[in-house]
Amino acid sequence: MQGYLEKALSLTEIHKIIEYVSHTLKRPVILEDDQFFLLSYSSYYINDFDQANQQTILSKKCPVPILEKFIETGIIEQLKSIIIPFRVKKIEEIGLNHRVVTSTKYKNEIMGYMWVQEIDGPLTEEEIEFLHEVSSHIGKILYKRNQVRREKDEKKVLFFHQLLKEQSKNEKQIRQEAELLNIRIPQLLKTIIFMLKDHDEEQFESLKDTVQSYLKVTDCMTEIVIESNKIIVILGERSQKDRIDEQGIELVNRVIKSLEQQNSLIIFAGIGAAYDQLTLLRKSFLESSEVIKAAVFLGTREYLSFEYENLGVYRYIQALAEHNKEVHYVNPKLEKLKQKDNENQTELLKTLEVYLKNNCKSKPTAEQLFIHPNTLNYRLKQIGEYTNIDFSDFNLNCQLFIDLLLMKSEGNK
Repeated sequence: MQGYLEKALSLTEIHKIIEYVSHTLKRPVILEDDQFFLLSYSSYYINDFDQANQQTILSKKCPVPILEKFIETGIIEQLKSIIIPFRVKKIEEIGLNHRVVTSTKYKNEIMGYMWVQEIDGPLTEEEIEFLHEVSSHIGKILYKRNQVRREKDEKKVLFFHQLLKEQSKNEKQIRQEAELLNIRIPQLLKTIIFMLKDHDEEQFESLKDTVQSYLKVTDCMTEIVIESNKIIVILGERSQKDRIDEQGIELVNRVIKSLEQQNSLIIFAGIGAAYDQLTLLRKSFLESSEVIKAAVFLGTREYLSFEYENLGVYRYIQALAEHNKEVHYVNPKLEKLKQKDNENQTELLKTLEVYLKNNCKSKPTAEQLFIHPNTLNYRLKQIGEYTNIDFSDFNLNCQLFIDLLLMKSEGNK
C-alpha cells in the first residue's frame, strides 16, 4: 500500500485525509479530537455507519453512554497507553461494531482518535500499518492547528489557579480579566479535590487520568488544576445548583469506585459549595480542603461526607484533638472499654461506635455489625455495667462519639 500511503501523506486537509482513508480501506472512518468531539467522518457506503457512529455524527461528540462504556471496559486507558492501532470488540448494548482504533499523536501528545469500522472482515496487517502511518500524519496536522488552543488553555488554567489563592481584585476586575482572556464564566462554580491517601507518582498519574476520563462525560464546564499531590477540579454550571451538586457527587463516586476496584487505591475527596461569584471560588476551595484535612487527620474517610456542607462535627475534629492534647484529656469510659476489649478479645468499642453512629437504634446497628439483636443487647449491657453510660443523654453521646473518633485517629497514625 505504499502508493496509497504516499498519497495520504501528501494531503494536508483533515476531511480529505479521512475521506481518502475511508475510500482506500472501503470502510467507515471517524476522527475525534482528544476530548472526543467529532472532527471528521466518511464512509465508502453511507449505510455502513453503525449505531454508535450515527449517534456520534448526530451529536457532534461521542455520546455519554458510549464514553462511560469505554471507561468501564478499559478502552480509554488503552487509547492512552497503546501506541499502535488495536482492535475493539463488538459491544451490542451501545451499538458498536468491531473496529480498529488508533490514537493520533505528535510529540508524544494525543491529538485525537481515529476509528475504522471492520465490516466485511478484519483489516490486514498491511492496512493496519497504513492506518498507523496516516494517524501520525494527522497528529502532526492537529498539533499545529491546536497550538493556539493550547496556549489559551494554559492561560485559562493559570486564571483559575490564581482564583484559588488570596484575592486583591474585586468581582468586576476578575470578570474583566476573564473577558480579555475570552474565558466564558458559568453562573455557578464549585471545587472538588482528589488526593491519594498514600502518594505515589505512578498512582497519582492513574488518578489524574481517571479524573480526566470521567470529566469527559460530564455536562458541566470543567477545569483541572494540579497542585502538589492534589487534583483540583473546577465545575461550572449555568444556573441549576441541584445539577452541579449532583454532577460533583457523581464524579467523586465514579472516580473512587473505578480506582478502588481496579487498583485498591484509597482516595480522599472533598467537595466545596457552589457559588455565583468568582471571588468566592477560593471559599469553595477552602471548604473542599477542609474535608480532605479531616480525612487525612482521621486516616480514613469512613463516616465522612464528601461535601463540606454535610461534614458536621468532623470539621472541628482537629481543633478538638489539639485541645484534648493540650489539657491531657482522655475519656476514662472509653479507656475502660478499650482495656476490657484487650483483656477479653471483645468488640465493645466497635459496638459503641456503630451504635452511636446509628443514633442508638438497635436494628441498623445489629445489621451493620452482622450480629443477632440479642448479641447486641448483651454487649450494650456490658458497656453499661463497665461505664454507666446513659444513652438517653444526647450531649454525652456526642462527646463519646467525638472521643471515639479521636481515639481511632491516634490508632491510625
